[in-house]
Amino acid sequence: MLKFLIKISFLTALVVGIVLMLQHVGQLTPQTVTMLKYVGLGALGLMALGIVSVTILGLTAIVMGLSFAKSAAGFGSGKARGAGGFIGETVGGAIRGALSGLGELKSLSSRQVELNMADYNSDSFTIKTLSGDLEVIGQEGRSAKAELEIFEKVAGDTEAVFEDGGIKLTTKSGKKSVIGSAKVWLPAKLARLSAESVNGDVTISDFATEGASFVKGVNGDISIERLKNSAEVTVKTVSGDVEIKESQFNSLNTQSVSGDLRIKDSAADIAVMKTVSGDIDYSGSDIKNPTVKTVSGEVTK
Repeated sequence: MLKFLIKISFLTALVVGIVLMLQHVGQLTPQTVTMLKYVGLGALGLMALGIVSVTILGLTAIVMGLSFAKSAAGFGSGKARGAGGFIGETVGGAIRGALSGLGELKSLSSRQVELNMADYNSDSFTIKTLSGDLEVIGQEGRSAKAELEIFEKVAGDTEAVFEDGGIKLTTKSGKKSVIGSAKVWLPAKLARLSAESVNGDVTISDFATEGASFVKGVNGDISIERLKNSAEVTVKTVSGDVEIKESQFNSLNTQSVSGDLRIKDSAADIAVMKTVSGDIDYSGSDIKNPTVKTVSGEVTK
């Protein structure tokens, strides 16, 4: 119906345009002019109807997308939370925090910091970066290393150390400092792993985790390679693609509001794959119990 209205509108406008052009060649009769007026009014009516139809369809798609996203699972537990789920927590809270944090960067200076720890004494790791790419790499042995970009109010004011399963920042002045981009090397075997970036890509590779692990992004792609997990892995981003390769999961929960989901050469007993606007591709992977939903996109399996 919509395509028909658009075609009629364009054809009518074309006829009117041709006739008006002919008016410059020869004088048109009063009857012809009157007819053209009515044809023009009809064309405008059809075009208006077409615009209204497109608007209604667009609003319907948005409502469907928000309804789907609201019913998606919450980030923290991986279980459904209704209207307070993915949109409420990830989109709402994360974007509000992102805008607030990114606004503060204008008043902060940055510098590069390198950390080394001969014996990483925690069985888990948690990191959150504000602006910049985040890469976390598993390696043999118990040592840990990090290359960080630190944003601070006073230059040279921040001390960064590995502590309590993460990277702790303290300042002599008591003023705020945050982590920008980061590249971290850790022992490959951990109980839990949690990585989050507000504005940047996240890359996780070469880990074997036993407990629930989380990877979260607001604005950026997420890439996971060679991750083995015997519990549940939750991967979510607001705006960005998710790509998982050569990994094994007991349970995988991955979602994106605006982005594609691609799972290649991987296996999972249970996998939930959801996106509002994007394609889902898990061809070439062994997913025993898949749950797949997309509002606007194609599914390849």
